[in-house]
Amino acid sequence: MTLTVLMVSFILFIILGMPIAFAIGISSMFALMTQDVPLILISHYMFSGVDSFVLCAIPMFVLAGEIMLYGGMTRSLTDLSDVLVGKIRGGLGHTNILASIFFAGITGSATADTTAIGSILIPAMSGKGYSRAYSTAITIASSVIGPIIPPSLTFVIYALAVGNVSIGGLFLAGIVPGILTGIGLMVINYIISTKRNYEKRTEAYSWGEILKIVRQSAVVLVMPLLIVIGVISGAYTATESAAAASAYAIVVSLVFFRTLKFTDFGKIFFNSAKVSSIMFLLLATSNLFSYVLATENVPTLMAETLHSMTNNPIVFLFLLNIMLLLIGCVLDLFPAIFIFAPIFAPVAASYGISPLHFGLIFCVNLLVGLNTPPVGSGLFIGAAIGNVKLEELIREVTPFIIMEFIILLCITYIPAITMIIPKLAGF
Repeated sequence: MTLTVLMVSFILFIILGMPIAFAIGISSMFALMTQDVPLILISHYMFSGVDSFVLCAIPMFVLAGEIMLYGGMTRSLTDLSDVLVGKIRGGLGHTNILASIFFAGITGSATADTTAIGSILIPAMSGKGYSRAYSTAITIASSVIGPIIPPSLTFVIYALAVGNVSIGGLFLAGIVPGILTGIGLMVINYIISTKRNYEKRTEAYSWGEILKIVRQSAVVLVMPLLIVIGVISGAYTATESAAAASAYAIVVSLVFFRTLKFTDFGKIFFNSAKVSSIMFLLLATSNLFSYVLATENVPTLMAETLHSMTNNPIVFLFLLNIMLLLIGCVLDLFPAIFIFAPIFAPVAASYGISPLHFGLIFCVNLLVGLNTPPVGSGLFIGAAIGNVKLEELIREVTPFIIMEFIILLCITYIPAITMIIPKLAGF
């Protein structure tokens, strides 16, 4: 009865368009009412979901990303990408993908990457003869790279949701899969660009221009190194690294680039507070949702069901991929992590799967699901940013999604792709 009330009310609220945090919280409240639980305990379980010092990393990472976005760091990274790959057939498409790799360390957010890079490169690609739908498709497809390559807010959220998983280890585990995803998307872009005879840059940069672009980009790219090296070396925690990144972003934007005004800080702090409050509300209500599932013994039942279906970890991972892709299509990234990561992680551990390896599989699955037709939320964001029809965008993004599926299978069944760097670092 409790589970029925929980799932039916949750699905109904989602269909009615209720914000996801409220849908999770209210459906959980309805479910608890069927158990005759004192409603005062609702506030207790919600508060326990956010009562952790480590969670201070969330607003700090969000603030760092907002400062870099308002500071205009995107242009230097797209210029560097154009210097490196612009002369290959489909040059602006390759620039788009490489910029996502570089920009990953700035925001660690797929939506932020789509917005920041798309606002510059979608019009630029359209002006060079690319269809607007294709320009948007390559932008949202490459935005998946952002939360994979460190530093990644997605991995921080996953580690907090699951517990007993090293954030530094997850950062290192994402390097090779992220680069591999970028290479795969570039291959698809080159094939399509050659077939459609899309452009490549013919004019050359002067050495003076190259040195200027490299100097500006190097200053920007110090920030992700500051975070990753600090966390891995133990010089500071993930929370402290996020604060250091915010401070560094302020100094660079005000002193080096001089693109940030003191009047911008009101908008920056407001946007950071808004995004952070949404995440904390999601974390609080998701903890309540997880409590209901735990009282109904859902994690144990799910583990027993999967074990009854197969004792083979290869088959388990295949079934897991299917479930997570479907979940990623209908739920936003962070709610899906908060709700399902604590359920699936113990099951994966029972199959002997490394927590770091499983963390990558879990997060990449959900990220790919964001752009998977027909209802992935990334598609709707891309259609709005690119001002294109959804059906056109789906048609153009499909080859890139297929490549991401192939890479996802490689990540799933070739653990060395994920684990080689963490093992070298002692994780």
